[in-house]
Amino acid sequence: MSHIAKSKVITTRVTQDVHDRAKTNLAKMGLTISEYARMSLIKAANNEVKSISFLDTPEAQHAKYEDQHHMAETIGDTDDFEKWARTLDED
Repeated sequence: MSHIAKSKVITTRVTQDVHDRAKTNLAKMGLTISEYARMSLIKAANNEVKSISFLDTPEAQHAKYEDQHHMAETIGDTDDFEKWARTLDED
């Protein structure tokens, strides 16, 4: 009797735009999203991935500097943030 490895299904949610762009870019490499996810998880299981720190980006460092030097703008609540964000589209 042969042993059949059990599969584990992993589900994640992304926006339709992210899905479509990932599918298009991966297809250029001959991969599906499932194949890419499978390969990525195998690398993670084998400790073959580097941790990515988004806090080391120039943008994050600049934001940190502004915060530490009290240069950051206080927005307020979620409604205030949405109003402020709409002003960015006007520029």
